[in-house]
Amino acid sequence: MPWKTVFLKDRMRMFKDHNWWLGLTDEDIEGAWKWFDTDEMANFTDFMPGDGGDHNTEDCAAFCLGSYDYHWCDAPCSYLTAVLCETREHEEVSVIG
Repeated sequence: MPWKTVFLKDRMRMFKDHNWWLGLTDEDIEGAWKWFDTDEMANFTDFMPGDGGDHNTEDCAAFCLGSYDYHWCDAPCSYLTAVLCETREHEEVSVIG
């Protein structure tokens, strides 16, 4: 498992009351996960077994709490989640909201 995923799961466990959208969608082709902002294919997934596949109404990936222990789940895009944002080192960022 990539170190970023381990790091994020550890931090999310500190905020146990949220599922977290991570910016992946398979809206275009079911099961083909792409980053929302770049349309690049994901080169790693961490879906809970049985998730991330053929769920036609679930097109957004999220870190899910509970029995998922922050493995990814395939969720409806309308599902209320917190949002993770990534920034590059030394990039100026404005936080909105």
